Amino acid sequence: MIDKLMNSKGAFFGVFLIVTGALVLTSFWVVTFVYNQTQDEEEVRVDDALSLIYVDYYEQASDYVSEASYLAMGQYRGEFPEPQNVEVLVGLDTNEITGYMLNHFSAGLGVDCTYCHTLENFAADVWDDEVAMANKDMARQHATMSGDLNQTWLTQLPDLADNKQPYGAQIACATCHNGVPQPVSWADDPPYGEPLRLPLDADTVISVEEQGILNVNARRDISLDTVQYNQEVMYHMNTSLGVGCTYCHNSRYFPSYEVAAKYYSLNMLQMTQYMWNTYADILGNQEPSCTLCHQGAPIPPGSVRSVEQMPLPISSYPNGEQ
Repeated sequence: MIDKLMNSKGAFFGVFLIVTGALVLTSFWVVTFVYNQTQDEEEVRVDDALSLIYVDYYEQASDYVSEASYLAMGQYRGEFPEPQNVEVLVGLDTNEITGYMLNHFSAGLGVDCTYCHTLENFAADVWDDEVAMANKDMARQHATMSGDLNQTWLTQLPDLADNKQPYGAQIACATCHNGVPQPVSWADDPPYGEPLRLPLDADTVISVEEQGILNVNARRDISLDTVQYNQEVMYHMNTSLGVGCTYCHNSRYFPSYEVAAKYYSLNMLQMTQYMWNTYADILGNQEPSCTLCHQGAPIPPGSVRSVEQMPLPISSYPNGEQ
């Protein structure tokens, strides 16, 4: 009887020790896991400083700008507190322009200062690097284009619908480039077969009021080819923004305009058409697409969070007034 009791107590303590050990190990794993996750989040918050400027974009100039460039930049800023040879960012001092160049050009394209400048003189337009000289000229034209789009098109958005106001994000270098010097607008092998292009010809009507190429519902005066094209454009918009049809449409009656995003999408299509017909020569013969900026998200990654974080000359402030 005593032997059985001893064996029973021994089994109990054995099971107790096993269970206790398992609980201790499990608790240790949970604490370690939570700690590591917290550390990872802390590292992200420290490393992703540009997230204060951009929507879902975390590249930093320090990852691309060389020590030599930083030294040359510091020397130039000390020598010229007022900028020299400025054509687009007029009204900014040298420190403000330097900040914009680092946060938007270098971080936006993933390039060093020498991509567009000579370190001997940042204001120079002519030196011994023809590629960098051409890049500088192109950068000016693209900055002008960004300002034009912000001021001509994004300023229209708040007045298009009353039931929902737009986010307020601004177009900048990173919006299209997303960390690469040469962005790609269209995939070579689109999932719907034949390469699709948006209706970008200047004569193509993209309008709420008029019966344009995208207004095909409940109509008998158009061909099935036009209907198919309409569906391909809609599919392109769905996949580019990562949304479904009801993001812009009343599913009970697609031609109606209850949803604010439908007005905004037409405005953006008109802007894309304007881009192609106004700036085709600086777009590298790439017709713009919804994917170019949106990259699968409703608010483009790499867009600037608000107008207050953009330099006045290329922001959406009405009439240039902050």
